[in-house]
Amino acid sequence: MNLIMRKGMAMNFDFTRLIKNIKNDNVCLHSLTHKANYSNGGEKFILEGLKPITIFYDPVGTSLKIEANLPYFWQGHNFHFERSQMIEAVKFMNDQMNLNLFNAEVNEFEFGSILDIEFPANVFLQNHINYNGKQMQPFFHKRSGKLTGKTFEDSILIHKLYDAGQNIKNKLSKATRVDLSNQYGYDKEKYYIKIENHYKKPQIHFKQRTILMNDVLQNDFMQLCKDDLINSYKSIMKTGIVKLPDSKSDINAGTLPLILLKELEAIYHFDTEDLLREKIKSISEDKLSKEDKKARQKILKANLLKIKSEPISKYDISQRLEDKEFY
Repeated sequence: MNLIMRKGMAMNFDFTRLIKNIKNDNVCLHSLTHKANYSNGGEKFILEGLKPITIFYDPVGTSLKIEANLPYFWQGHNFHFERSQMIEAVKFMNDQMNLNLFNAEVNEFEFGSILDIEFPANVFLQNHINYNGKQMQPFFHKRSGKLTGKTFEDSILIHKLYDAGQNIKNKLSKATRVDLSNQYGYDKEKYYIKIENHYKKPQIHFKQRTILMNDVLQNDFMQLCKDDLINSYKSIMKTGIVKLPDSKSDINAGTLPLILLKELEAIYHFDTEDLLREKIKSISEDKLSKEDKKARQKILKANLLKIKSEPISKYDISQRLEDKEFY
């Protein structure tokens, strides 16, 4: 498929589950490959593409459930996928099944974006701590044990961060990677992360009675998804706000524990200086005299002055996400 060269990755839809009422349709299943029959009379089909789409035909014959990763189906990857391509993919599905899927109900979908980052993905992920104060589920590579993803899940939404660079290298052919490099500036030496919202119950999340395929293709809905993705990402607490001292001599046995404590402040909501000052005060005078305590507090204060905090974590890519576009 010929596309205009775009440097960078767009925000786009990924996995999508559709429900299509076919009571008044003359659906055609001849282009599909039959895969299974179920005891309740249902049937499973696939529509072949670069990655197949799964179609479940209900026993009453009044609806189809379609599970599709449209970027992979249409082009074999989700590095960049434009609205025009999504429309073409749906039109192809329409032609193959003699349906209008633009009025199918979207009852589950993913929306996200791939970004290149300055740090290895596992380091980036380690510094994303919790989601609205709640623990995120980590995922690790089976062989290396390296951290590859983190998710937060409730009954309506899954917010995901994962190593997209690893997926690209492991799942895509060399020819596809070359194509990504030529069209979108993919660089195998860079690190990539995927930030994604998986809407398990989009109607509840977006407070809409129904959401149709045609709805999600509109600018206002895509902007709504973009804003929601940004807000979800901003809900993650990040470490990495502490700046190391400029002088090598100031990174020493006296400052290193303080650097760690300053990082932990944001997570556990305490004040390092107050905590240590109170600890010094609590030591009995048979161990430390008043002058000893004053001397140690002076050293503590001097070491803390060497440690500066940044207003935004170096691992926070919120602005990068805000600058992303959908096409």
